[in-house]
Amino acid sequence: MKDNSIQRLQFSSHHYDEFSDMFTVAQVEEKILESGAFYGKVAIVKTPNVMLNSFEINRKVLQLGTGVPGFITFTIWDPKTAFTWKRHEMKKGMIGVIWNNEHQSVTGSGFNGIPVSVEENFFTSLCQIKGHSELIDKLKKEELLHVDESKLEELRQLVLFAIQVTDLSEKVAIELIENKLVSLLIDCLVCTLPEKPYDDLTFSRFSQVIDYIHSDITNVTSLHQICERTNIPERTIRRLIRKKYDMSPKKYLTALRLNEVRKMLKMDKEKSTLIKISSEYNFWHMGQFSRDYKKLFGELPSETLRKPHS
Repeated sequence: MKDNSIQRLQFSSHHYDEFSDMFTVAQVEEKILESGAFYGKVAIVKTPNVMLNSFEINRKVLQLGTGVPGFITFTIWDPKTAFTWKRHEMKKGMIGVIWNNEHQSVTGSGFNGIPVSVEENFFTSLCQIKGHSELIDKLKKEELLHVDESKLEELRQLVLFAIQVTDLSEKVAIELIENKLVSLLIDCLVCTLPEKPYDDLTFSRFSQVIDYIHSDITNVTSLHQICERTNIPERTIRRLIRKKYDMSPKKYLTALRLNEVRKMLKMDKEKSTLIKISSEYNFWHMGQFSRDYKKLFGELPSETLRKPHS
């Protein structure tokens, strides 16, 4: 895709051939393996560099193909449903990788899949920015990775949020998918990699990081942005902020962004929805957002919004 827009498609059908035609873009051929009435549903979200796909199939299906040309596809699915990937019986904490290699799988009855496809150059560049260049070599060699299930579940929920919530602004949705979601995917994958040696930073370089964060916290929503602007590896920033502030960069940025949300809630004259305001600051899980907000401010965001403010 050449433009900077986001595209959405939703489709469902009781006709298998009609439904399977939807997957030709991924060069995947589907063969149904189970008789009975068929029903399939798919939702696709495309940004300039990422394709998210959520699909449900009520019958057992064989899939053959090579994946989306020019993209790396990560096979993510609901672990409550049966899934055989190549020669592997997929279980919790497993992700299959399709990158210029053959795709073959069998999805069980009632299968729910949410594969994530990322443009090769974009993914490679983001890995380098985050200080994980070695991940690229690993993905070229491996067809299956074992990752932390809790991180993988967080990734599943974020993918589903990006697909299901359609009223986000285009800018916010692209930021969510291409920055937060892909960064979380990389974090999930590098759990399988050994730790790198600690890289020290001078005080002046650390000051550069902090100055950048505070210069425009409204738009600084991820470590990816900090790494890109300061040319300092993410892993190094994580360690140094913890050493200086005794907290993770994520917690630090979250606290700063929560303060900005509170400011917006107190200034809001039109009584906008909480999801609209919170999403502008990269808060997608409303339950966690509310808990973090109350822990920091002693009241729920809805209470702040309802209060009369001058």
